[in-house]
Amino acid sequence: MVVNDQKIKAKNDTFIALWNNVKEGDREAFNALCENHYRMLFNYAFTITNDRELIKDVIQDLFLGLWEKRNTLGDINAMSIYLIKALRNNLLYQLRKNKFNFVNNYFEDEENNLTDYSTIEGSIIKSEIFSENELRVRKALDLLPKRQKEALFLKFFQGKSHEEIANVMDINTQSVYNHLQKAFSTLRTLLAYDWKVSIFILYTVFKELISNH
Repeated sequence: MVVNDQKIKAKNDTFIALWNNVKEGDREAFNALCENHYRMLFNYAFTITNDRELIKDVIQDLFLGLWEKRNTLGDINAMSIYLIKALRNNLLYQLRKNKFNFVNNYFEDEENNLTDYSTIEGSIIKSEIFSENELRVRKALDLLPKRQKEALFLKFFQGKSHEEIANVMDINTQSVYNHLQKAFSTLRTLLAYDWKVSIFILYTVFKELISNH
């Protein structure tokens, strides 16, 4: 489900207005800005690592830095992209610093097309009708390399353009296209039994990743 362009623009306009108020020292605007982005940022970070506590700490530090630097950052015309990219850089820095093994795997996926078998956590869909299909979707997602999963989240669930994704992931637009094509090709093959149902469940899985955070 690709987010409607008009809705994206309307949201961004709202965030720009909030940011302008934040620069003036408006705490309520700052809290609103954080609340509007927290869940999305957590979901995005979960495509890189499943360490919930680390994700929470990095997001908290990101928001704290945003408040402290509000007078020097100037205008931010794409708040979501700014926060996603800042979160990504800070998260990867912390993972390298802590020498987590799966950080190396994150970059090796790009070079060697290694398969990541880490488990996507989240609540099981309550309806028994979808439980079996959801399990298949989760297993299919587990087989995607981390960078494909990351690109898929940004495009499919955040409605970001190829150029915006390239900016966030520090790759060129052709690489973004390749990641998405490979991801969809893999998912179509693995979930060919009912692709339309799988798309709905795929959206639900990503949406519920942080339901227990």
